[in-house]
Amino acid sequence: MTNNVDVVASGAVLLGDSVVCDGFQSNRAIRVQTHVHDDHMSDFESSKGFQDLYMSQATHKLLISEFNSDLEIRQNITTVAHGAPIECAEGRITLLSSGHMLGAVQVCLERPDGVRLGYSGDFHWPLTDVIKVDELVVDSTYGNENSVRAYTQEEAEIRLLQLVIRLLRKESVHIKAHRGTVQRALQILSGNVNVPLLASERLCKEVGVYQEFGCAVCDIVPTTSVKAEDTLKDGRYVRFYSKGDRSPVDSTGGSTIVLSAFMNKTEDPVIEYSEKSYSVALSNHADFEGTIAYIAETGAKRIITDNTRGSGVELALGIQRRLGIEAKPSSNSDSREWGLG
Repeated sequence: MTNNVDVVASGAVLLGDSVVCDGFQSNRAIRVQTHVHDDHMSDFESSKGFQDLYMSQATHKLLISEFNSDLEIRQNITTVAHGAPIECAEGRITLLSSGHMLGAVQVCLERPDGVRLGYSGDFHWPLTDVIKVDELVVDSTYGNENSVRAYTQEEAEIRLLQLVIRLLRKESVHIKAHRGTVQRALQILSGNVNVPLLASERLCKEVGVYQEFGCAVCDIVPTTSVKAEDTLKDGRYVRFYSKGDRSPVDSTGGSTIVLSAFMNKTEDPVIEYSEKSYSVALSNHADFEGTIAYIAETGAKRIITDNTRGSGVELALGIQRRLGIEAKPSSNSDSREWGLG
């Protein structure tokens, strides 16, 4: 196994000699940002000041929406169109959608010698376009062979819609979810429930980015608006909570649904805790079978499993058994072992 690819203790993914994904390394000139979830945003402020940043156009817009900073005018940020190779110091970088959330990408670095190094990022399965690489770092969120869904994500979406419609017959519904998952829920409910959808001004701004990129999300009512005041008195609405929003502490005025980004350990995507409290599994991660299918589709013959996020050791063993190709977990080494100071 070569040292062309690895994942270090911080979670930063290393490709070749000069590219790092979703992390900062002091002597690497290039950072690729695969998406905006917090566990992939480590040391982003340091990268802003010292590295050239590559990302999708949608990720760039979401970051501007969140931070409202100088990201829009920075000269060291390059947005990369889907499937359009772009030259960099170590060859050519190509970004393809990973289906995980708006703007999320897979990364392919093709070096001048023709060797292609890749990183899956967090990914959904199936995918229309898959990177073709020789060596691959793969997400291990569901690296355990027992991590297989007994239901499809389409079934989970239908169950969520049915649950919300049923609960709305009696009272308001409060939905709490992580970024990406909350927008997915908005798409599911938009046009399918005949009540106002409420959210914080921050979340409404983020939803505007989704609308800009063609996602079928209807207009959301800001909770600070006059219209929201009247709606809250009426009592029939769906209110969304996400990153940066204060979660409801008193649910007596409605039912609460937590949207889990991870699969339930049951054969049912819906867990009922009480008549007013539920969880629905809306995961945008491939399960174990999807992960194996994705790896096979990349054509990679040398695999590093991300052992900082998920079951890297178990996935490496599963890849060896199922695909018969070289696989091992990431070293999770301190960056100093790579001479990165």
